[in-house]
Amino acid sequence: LGRWNPRFGFVKAAPDELVPRHVLDSLAGAATVARLCEEPLDAAASSPAPGAASRGADRDTARSGGGVLDVGSGAGFPGIPLAIALPSVRFTLLERSAKKCAFLDNCRALLGLDNVAVLASDLSSVSGTFAVVTFRAFAPLERFLADLARSRVAWRSVAAYKGRRDRVDEELAEIGPRAYGAEIVRLAVPFVDGERHLVVLRAPPEAAGPSAGSTRSTAQS
Repeated sequence: LGRWNPRFGFVKAAPDELVPRHVLDSLAGAATVARLCEEPLDAAASSPAPGAASRGADRDTARSGGGVLDVGSGAGFPGIPLAIALPSVRFTLLERSAKKCAFLDNCRALLGLDNVAVLASDLSSVSGTFAVVTFRAFAPLERFLADLARSRVAWRSVAAYKGRRDRVDEELAEIGPRAYGAEIVRLAVPFVDGERHLVVLRAPPEAAGPSAGSTRSTAQS
């Protein structure tokens, strides 16, 4: 990334900021992502959404059943650092830019990451079942959840990398009832000033009829 970022501008960071601001930031959520992957699948998340089987063979790459879908992976954050830290978890890096997908494929090969697949597509064209859907610096929660709802992705948890707590609270207020039971994990990122959080949302049972309000906070170092 240090070699190719000046030419292609994959991420906005000076060379000495790449590791703390992007690699270490991604790794700060590894323990939470690992925990979410180990949670038992429920009936709603264990089967793909209607029509998922009609997609082409390239869409079948996304069917992991218990892995992680990294939406808008870009230069591979948080997906590639997480895949290194969690070698037993299957990661699908979703990126619509062909240039970035070529970079991700090259990184996957150079790093020998057998637990990583790169999928060149929009979220709207993906089908499959995932334990965790994650993203970082991709979209506000409201817009992301709307896009996810329109997709054919079945999911159990969303893990969103976010910044300041006040902005996190604003985004949770914007999504209303879908914020029920949200878990806000405070992340400690070495050598990085400023607040970092991981927002965890779980797919509610269809019959539960949740209401807005209840959130809980934890700290992750």
